[in-house]
Amino acid sequence: MSSLYNSAKALPYPSSYRHGWLPEPGSESWLKFHAEVSEAAGTVETIQGDECWIDPTVIALFEYLTNDPTVSYLMTTACRQNKTMRDTPDLDTDGVPIPLIPNAAFFALVCNYLLTWWPRYINDDLVGLPFSGFTVGIDPTLPGSQLLGLPEFNQKMGAVLNKWHEFLGTAASAQGFSVEGEQWLSRKAKASYQFDLWKKDSPTLPYWSSWNSFFTRQFKDSASARPIAAPDNNQIVNCPNDGSLFRWDWQVNKDDTFWFKDMNYSLHDILSSPLPEQQSVIDEYDLPSLFEGGYVFQTYLNPYNFHRWWVPANGKILFDPISIPGAYFNKLVLPDFGGATTASLPYLAEVNARGLMVIETPDYGYICCIPLGMSEVSTITFNDQMTAGATVTKGQEMGMFNYGGSSFVIIFQNLPDKQLVFMDDQGNHYPQRPEGATNSSGAGENVTNIGSQIGVWFSR
Repeated sequence: MSSLYNSAKALPYPSSYRHGWLPEPGSESWLKFHAEVSEAAGTVETIQGDECWIDPTVIALFEYLTNDPTVSYLMTTACRQNKTMRDTPDLDTDGVPIPLIPNAAFFALVCNYLLTWWPRYINDDLVGLPFSGFTVGIDPTLPGSQLLGLPEFNQKMGAVLNKWHEFLGTAASAQGFSVEGEQWLSRKAKASYQFDLWKKDSPTLPYWSSWNSFFTRQFKDSASARPIAAPDNNQIVNCPNDGSLFRWDWQVNKDDTFWFKDMNYSLHDILSSPLPEQQSVIDEYDLPSLFEGGYVFQTYLNPYNFHRWWVPANGKILFDPISIPGAYFNKLVLPDFGGATTASLPYLAEVNARGLMVIETPDYGYICCIPLGMSEVSTITFNDQMTAGATVTKGQEMGMFNYGGSSFVIIFQNLPDKQLVFMDDQGNHYPQRPEGATNSSGAGENVTNIGSQIGVWFSR
């Protein structure tokens, strides 16, 4: 078995990795989106003015961007470099126009406008990540990248995004389901998410009571739509989520470094938290040591996937699951003019908002489940039944992304007498570094359905 792993070669990561959440390169939809948000911001002359109601979270973000000298310098410099990029002829931006961000006030006002902006199609191109599509105006710059990585910036931005998530739970956010044949009810969109496969809140328009109700929809018949592989046998490893394979790794180190041509997983960084009470739990079980030398299987989700997750093995939960705060727009692979690139996923696993739950199996060691947020889609919710000491079974609901989460990382313990081989139920081995998503739905060639087989344990 080891020869299979030793022969795998690392491949460079593309700076633009398409996964369906934003328009394709060269699309006029980008121009229309940028024009819309620019016009909206231009209608308000001041953050504190009477012309338009400004959300308190946006005011707090604006004050942070302007009152702190260091932060103000980063923001001002990023905006100046935004103008430089926009004025540079023949700049290669991967077919994506650079949005205008002239100053902190403009940035804040666009955020305020997007608080009531539901994910939608422009010219049949999905703009599912409006905040990412806008912040790309500064994130390719060095000061912009530094700003977007600051913990306090992410706290302020997190409050704004939480307000947006509240809107996505209201009836107003379901406008995309109000007219048959349009937006999320167009023939193309319905085919992308298999309209007839899902339960509805209502048999008539708008079918779902809110955008988030659609996003967290359930199967009409999960047993036939997503059968559970080997429900009583932990030798067969199950996928916890719908998605496509990004990469897998083995012999993962506790500490590692990132290189542009091949991002390595670092367990000390993935299995960590800025919150002392969460870090104490991680330290109590010494999770980096527990999973040292183990295996990582990472998938990414496109906007049409099922966004709930199921337990991948039979066992017992080691401790109450935790949700770790993190960054929203911080990336490693830059420039990234197309938005929230999937190319940085291994890096995002240690800096972005993420969940953490560990299952102790009676026969195949420990399994760590990490639902991973990406950009503005970072709201992670574990099921109430997922508690310390609880017995869980394959296919049981583990939790869901409330318009959040674009990746899932599952880490398996290294066992001295067994070896895990990632393969489907037809015996096809998953490539360690598969080609990225290239189609408009954002699905790669290695689709991984929830509950399906993704690996088998063999005796050494």
